[in-house]
Amino acid sequence: MKNYLHSLQERIGKEESSILICEAAEAFAETDLSVLPARAGELHELVRFCEFDAIAPWLRDEREALGRVLAYARKNGADEVAEILADALAGKPRDLRISISVPGAPEKIIDVDAGDITRFDGVDFGGTDIALSMAIDVLEDAILAELVDAADEFALTVPARLQARAVADARIADEADGRTALDLFLQLVRSPKPTVLAGDWEDAEQGSITGATAVPVSHLLAPPAKPASLARIRAKCGPAVDALLEIYAVHDGAGLFRFNGESGFELAPIAAWDEMLDQAVTWAREVTWQDDEDEIPAYLYSAIAFGAIPGDSERWLLVTEGPHAGKIMMSDTDLIEDKPRFESARQFFSVLLHDTGRILGSGGFIRYELAGKELFPIAFRSGA
Repeated sequence: MKNYLHSLQERIGKEESSILICEAAEAFAETDLSVLPARAGELHELVRFCEFDAIAPWLRDEREALGRVLAYARKNGADEVAEILADALAGKPRDLRISISVPGAPEKIIDVDAGDITRFDGVDFGGTDIALSMAIDVLEDAILAELVDAADEFALTVPARLQARAVADARIADEADGRTALDLFLQLVRSPKPTVLAGDWEDAEQGSITGATAVPVSHLLAPPAKPASLARIRAKCGPAVDALLEIYAVHDGAGLFRFNGESGFELAPIAAWDEMLDQAVTWAREVTWQDDEDEIPAYLYSAIAFGAIPGDSERWLLVTEGPHAGKIMMSDTDLIEDKPRFESARQFFSVLLHDTGRILGSGGFIRYELAGKELFPIAFRSGA
């Protein structure tokens, strides 16, 4: 059995600690803890705490455990977390207030009450939850380092979700080898009797199609783009756009994975690219980098916004210049990290074909209502 803990060391510092902590929680949940040493149980408790939604249940049901988390935080340099926990155990919550500023009017302070989930002994600890969420990264880093250190003492099962992703990655690499983005796109849109296998949220997260429901879908394809438009874009953007333009030479946009009149992914026509990029730039200026517009990555302004998931404010971008030229990014999530999601248009369309839920499931916006159930996309299948 592969030990999940051995994979952590090379990923720490490269990926968000909160994501790795969530993975570790999955690994603990899928491992038989009864055969592991005491240290595994201690680390499991710490990982569970980092995943908390509200501290009130811990204050009510797991005060001793909370005390152990407090001691660990003090010992490992998470001083702010320790201070917040000490106050909470003493019955002293942090204030939770939101200020609203309207031009021409004085700032207004609003008290926020999140409801019963944040209450213990009649006291609202919602502000404590917010304070912990803002300070917990130091504690998470300490726990991850200790998990790596414990890799030779006990093993955790690689989470099923990561195993499924590794299998999908291998299949995608094999299927894409020697094939173009156009080949992969045409295989998708020309597949007979196309269906999407869909399941509940947990199955979609795990990539599990066991017991999935087959949802019949269709694709709405536009005619080819005009050669003059393709030539203009190629002259402006250079070879980074070649693979995408090969697709547009066949279909100038498409509504993919359509069900009940709604698309699961919109491949935008060339005429919509500028407007979609404007939307991405506006969001970057007014939301993500509203306090420091100069930090917006320069490559956003010259990118091609070629796709969107209905309901999502983010746009799928093909970067045309700089070190990420030719790669695919989401306009907010990936730009913040300066980390491309896919290395090429070929990889993007291979994933869309062979691991469909990885793209359609981004943000959880696409879901299907069938027989009174809400289902989420997992995989694409041809009826052939």
